[in-house]
Amino acid sequence: MKRFVLSLIVSFCLGWLCFCSAVCAATFFQGIWIDVRSIPLTEDGIRDMVRRVHSANFNAILVESFYLGETIYPSPFLSSQGLPSQMSTFEEAGIDPLKIIVEEAHRLSLQVHVWFDMFYVGLNEPGALLSRYPQWSAINRDGSTGYQQGNNHFFWICPEHPEVKEFYSQLFQEVGKNYPIDGIHLDYLRFPDPTLADACYAPEHCQKFEEEYGVDPREISPLNQPAFYREWNKTRAQFLTDFVTYISEELRHSLPHLIFSCAVKPQGFPEELNPRSLQDWPRWAELGLFDVFIPMTYSSRPPEFKGLLLWINTFLSSSAPFYSGIWGVNLSDHSIAQEIAIAREAKSQGVSIFAYPYLTDQTLSFLAAGPFHEKPSPPTIEELSVPRELPPEVKPVSYYQENARRVTALYTGTPVVPDGVLEEIWESAHWQADFTLITGEGEASQETRVALLYDSQNLYVAFFFEKNPDEVVFSVTQRDGPAFYDDSVEIFLDPGKSKSFYYQLVTNLVGAQYDGSSLQGAAWNGNWKAGVMEENHLYSLEIAIPFSEITKEPPSGGEEWGINFYRNNLKQEEFSAWSPTPGVYAVPSLFGTVEFSVP
Repeated sequence: MKRFVLSLIVSFCLGWLCFCSAVCAATFFQGIWIDVRSIPLTEDGIRDMVRRVHSANFNAILVESFYLGETIYPSPFLSSQGLPSQMSTFEEAGIDPLKIIVEEAHRLSLQVHVWFDMFYVGLNEPGALLSRYPQWSAINRDGSTGYQQGNNHFFWICPEHPEVKEFYSQLFQEVGKNYPIDGIHLDYLRFPDPTLADACYAPEHCQKFEEEYGVDPREISPLNQPAFYREWNKTRAQFLTDFVTYISEELRHSLPHLIFSCAVKPQGFPEELNPRSLQDWPRWAELGLFDVFIPMTYSSRPPEFKGLLLWINTFLSSSAPFYSGIWGVNLSDHSIAQEIAIAREAKSQGVSIFAYPYLTDQTLSFLAAGPFHEKPSPPTIEELSVPRELPPEVKPVSYYQENARRVTALYTGTPVVPDGVLEEIWESAHWQADFTLITGEGEASQETRVALLYDSQNLYVAFFFEKNPDEVVFSVTQRDGPAFYDDSVEIFLDPGKSKSFYYQLVTNLVGAQYDGSSLQGAAWNGNWKAGVMEENHLYSLEIAIPFSEITKEPPSGGEEWGINFYRNNLKQEEFSAWSPTPGVYAVPSLFGTVEFSVP
C-alpha cells in the first residue's frame, strides 16, 4: 500500500513538473509598435526608450522604419534612386536609430521587427517617393490622386505598377542584410478604404482590363453591372496578391531567417462585389505568404475585441499563426488586461499593442505586475510553422449563408407613426426572436423581438425587449453620433440581395440616430424616423424608413432583400444578431432575407 501511495506521489510530482515545464517553455509574443514620432533624437534617449519597454516585460518591438516614403536609417539604396537617404530629423541629429534600437533591444533579449508603411507615402503632399516616381500614384476612379479625410490629404502608391515590387524587394533586402533584425513587418499593404477612395485606376491598367472584358472599369456601375465589377475587384485583388507573392518569395530566398509579418484589417478582404481594402489575407494565409499575421483587432470594448478574434479564427487558415493587435489609445489598464486574456483564450500566439506613445508609466508598471508578469520568449520562425489550435466556439462558416433566417414584411394599408407605441397593427406581424451572441457563446441572455411591416412608402421595423432603465448606457444624444457604442439596436439593409452592399441604421435607447452605407460610409444620411417608448422596464422602438431614401422604386410583392438586426446590450456586455454572424456586424453575405408580402 505504501509503495502504491509513493508511486502515486511520484507520478503526480513528475506530471506537475512536466506541466510546469510546458508552461514555462510556452512562447508568447508581447510586442509593441513604436512610431517614428516617438523615437528620441539622441542615443541615450533611444536606449532609455528601449529599456522602458523592457521594464514592462515586452519581448518584441515593431519599430516604424519606413514612413512617408523615407527611412529612419541611412539607406544607400534610396540614395541610389535619387531619394533622400534618411529622414532629415535623424540625419541632422547624426544618428542611426535602427542601429541603436537593435543593439539595445538584443542586449535585453527583445526581438526587433522593422515596420514598413507600404503604400501610404504622402501626407498633405505627394512626398519624396511620388515626386520621384509620379507614375506610381494610386489614381482614383475620377482621375484624382489621394483622398481627403478630415483636415488631411493622404497619398498612396498603387501596387499594380511592376516597378513597385522590385523597389520594395531591394529595400527589404538592404535592411535585412545590413542590420541583425529579427523580422520585417508590413503595414498599409492594402488599397485605401473604398468609401474614401476607389483606387487604382491607372490608364494602362484600365486599358488592359478593357481589352480583356470589353469595358472600361472607370465606367462600370457596381450595382448595374455586377459581373464586370466583380471581375475588376478580382483583378485588383490579384495584383496585390501577386505583389505579396513576389516579395515573399524574394525574402524567403535571400533572408530565410527573418520572420515575415503583416498587419491586416479584419474585414479587409474583398467579399462578392464589395472590394473593401482588396487585402485577401485568407488567400495569403492559404498560400503561406507570411510567417505570422497581426490583425488590427482594434476595439475599446473587450467583447467587441473578442468578436473580431472570432472572425479572424473563422477565416484564417489554422496553419497560419496570428498575434492579436490591441488598440492602446485611451484604453484603460483593466481593458488592456481583459483583451490580453481574451487573446490567450482565442489561441492567439501573442499580442501587439498600438502604440508606444499611448502607454503611460502607470500602464507599463501595470503590465509588468499583471498580464505581462512573466517575460516568455517570443515564438521563433520554426515555432510559427506549427498549426495553431482553434478555440471551441469557432465553427465552419462559408462566406455565403445558404440557409439564412427569413422573415416576412406584411403589407399594411395603414401608415405607422414611429413613436415607439406598438399599435394593434403589429399584432399580426411575424415577430422574430432567438438572437445569438456574435462572440459565439450561443443565445443572448435577454430576449429581443423584432418584426416588419411595409406600405407603398415605408418599411417599418419594431423592436421589443425588457431592460432596466437604470442599466441603460448611453452618451450620444445628437444625430450621427456613434450611437452604436450605446445600448442600441441596428438594422442592416441590402436591397436586391447583392450580398455585398448595405445601409446601416442605428437607434440608441434615448432615440439618437446614426446611419451610413457601405458605398459612402458615414457620409450617407437618410431621412428616416425612430421613436422609443419605455414602460415598466419594457422597451419598444418603431422605425420608419422611406423606400425613396435607399431605392428607386418600392419593393413589389414577393420581392426579397437582405436584412439583419442587432442589439447592443452594454451592461451585460452582449452583442447579438438575428441572423448569426461570426464576431462582426457588416457581413451582407450572411444576412437573412426579408420577403415583402403581396398586398
